[in-house]
Amino acid sequence: MIGWWHRLWTRTEHPGALAGVRVLLACVVLVDLLRAGQLDLVVGIWGDVDAGGILDVVGRKRVPEIYQWLPPSPGTAWVLWGVAVGSSVALLVGLGTRIAAVVLCLALAQMALVLPAADRGIDMLLRNALLVLACSRAGATASVWARIRTGSFFGVVGGPAPAWPRHLLVVQLVLLYWGAGSAKVASAWLPIGDHAALYLAMRDPHFARLSAETVAGLYPLTQLLTASTWLWEWSAPLLLLAYHYRDTRTRPGRVRAAFNRVGFVHLYLALGVVFHVGTHLTMRLGIFPFAVLALYPAAIHPDEWARGCRALLRGVRGDECPSATAPGRTG
Repeated sequence: MIGWWHRLWTRTEHPGALAGVRVLLACVVLVDLLRAGQLDLVVGIWGDVDAGGILDVVGRKRVPEIYQWLPPSPGTAWVLWGVAVGSSVALLVGLGTRIAAVVLCLALAQMALVLPAADRGIDMLLRNALLVLACSRAGATASVWARIRTGSFFGVVGGPAPAWPRHLLVVQLVLLYWGAGSAKVASAWLPIGDHAALYLAMRDPHFARLSAETVAGLYPLTQLLTASTWLWEWSAPLLLLAYHYRDTRTRPGRVRAAFNRVGFVHLYLALGVVFHVGTHLTMRLGIFPFAVLALYPAAIHPDEWARGCRALLRGVRGDECPSATAPGRTG
């Protein structure tokens, strides 16, 4: 068992999956920040009250570091926003990836300290993911750095990369879903409450996209979706079991064979895509659906991404699609 555990966390693989997480996550954060700038909310959210912000930042017991170093002026809020935007761009294009991930994580943490009420659960998830990316080689491919070092944007700098950061992101997803499911103990999520949770959420003016009349006509469907969501989130730990069964597919066992036969990993992720896209279309949840989906590339092994890429780009030059099998071991 110790040997298996050691091999699991010392595996190497093509860094393409982590690069996909890097690009998608940076895009989500960048769009969110640019939207705040477009709506002229930068000073209002991250500025001091005397500069036009919501809270008295410098008058509290714990003053965020940004306001210890810089004066409580509108310019300080814009500096903080600019650092976050700049590091998001660097992370997106893959230039100084590790430094960019750390700087962006710290900038987002400062934003959370300036206005704690604006720190959403998804912001915490993003900061966790950024720290993992900072410890990974997510910038080794699909990056400006790869272009500089190898002459190809999809080249791989330094050969195979450690797989453990991708594994940690998968564990983060499992914890996210299982934690969300275990928190859903209100009666509205259960038969005793008629599975009315999603119906009530979709009629909440803060979240609603559809009219109350439209939602009322979909009540039976919302009941089914409520029950399905609850079961799907509670079953998240089975995803780790499915990965183990897939990794040990040559061993005997009916349960192992059944998991591999139905493709449990792909099925679970497909339901996740439907869930997040569906909640985005029916409710106003901000960046949450897209930020969680940004972690999904980590849940698929780079070899699988390479096979899918070759299938999509068949007939196109081979160097347009990175090969994931050569650089490292699979698993």
